[in-house]
Amino acid sequence: MIAKLRFIDGGAGRRWIAPALLGLFAASGACHAQGADSAAGAAAVAVPDSPQVKPTAAMMAAHAETGLLLGIVDTGQHLVAVGGNGDIVTSPDGERWTQVQTPVDVTLTGVAFADEHHGWVVGHDALILHTADGGQSWSVQSFQPDLNAPLFSVLALDSQRALAVGAFGTLKATEDGGGHWSDVDAPVLTKDKLHLNAITRLANGDLFIAGEHGLAAVSADGRDWHRLSPPYEGSFFGALPWGNRGAIAFGLRGNVYVSDDVRADHWQKVDAHTTSSFFGGLVLPQGEVALMGGDGEIVIVDGKGAGRVVRDSSSGQGQATTYAAGIDYRNALIVVGEGGVARVSLK
Repeated sequence: MIAKLRFIDGGAGRRWIAPALLGLFAASGACHAQGADSAAGAAAVAVPDSPQVKPTAAMMAAHAETGLLLGIVDTGQHLVAVGGNGDIVTSPDGERWTQVQTPVDVTLTGVAFADEHHGWVVGHDALILHTADGGQSWSVQSFQPDLNAPLFSVLALDSQRALAVGAFGTLKATEDGGGHWSDVDAPVLTKDKLHLNAITRLANGDLFIAGEHGLAAVSADGRDWHRLSPPYEGSFFGALPWGNRGAIAFGLRGNVYVSDDVRADHWQKVDAHTTSSFFGGLVLPQGEVALMGGDGEIVIVDGKGAGRVVRDSSSGQGQATTYAAGIDYRNALIVVGEGGVARVSLK
């Protein structure tokens, strides 16, 4: 079991003092606090970014779906979840899970699909994996252990274009299906070396990044970025679309902010009724947003920016666990976290 979040102010080091929670925000010395708030059987592959270093294939486990999982996506054909030790599991129904072979054994932190066939996974050691067959096989497109910079989130724009963000201002992009990944020249995001924790596409097509020290930024094309100014200096761990032109950003100690129009840069604080940190979320079919994170709590934010707790560990409804991500699937939430896959009813 993974210890709960505990931070110390290590100055520029900003390190965890508990084991790396979910593996999502810490690897090889990277972390996510700004002060106190702040295979067997897998074939070897060529690694373009670090040809001198080859990854080790993930081991096959009896029930990888019960281990640490940090990201989940519905491809339209099946579910794909990713997590610790290079584990990738797939399911046709959210009940039966099968581990697939992967060429790496490092922690995988995020997954995104452009369509039912093409998808990317990111993780520690600046890792990027790609699939063209719906997640049944994976190839390495980036693996750079020497960078000491894990990637935390990936956004698939289409089968050829994707962006990935990570520690110390890392922002990478591809326009050829991952044949080449380049560092995006965006000083407003990279000069301060803050961790970029999440990237999402808004309803109007704009791209939005959230990160450490209240960082938020918007772009129309993924190349030219405009830095925003939310009234918050702690860490945002995730972000989602909000309305037609807005975003909702969430993170440390239950802090949640919404903007109806991010380019107007006006933000409203949401009373989430909790001090548990939020690590994941999803937009529900009715337009509400479900947020999840520490202590097994789930909070629903309605269209007016009001939050209500629907799953609370202190009342016995939740579990003493941490959720990292979730999807709406067949009238229930499928969530993943330190205890693997779980199905949660919001009724």
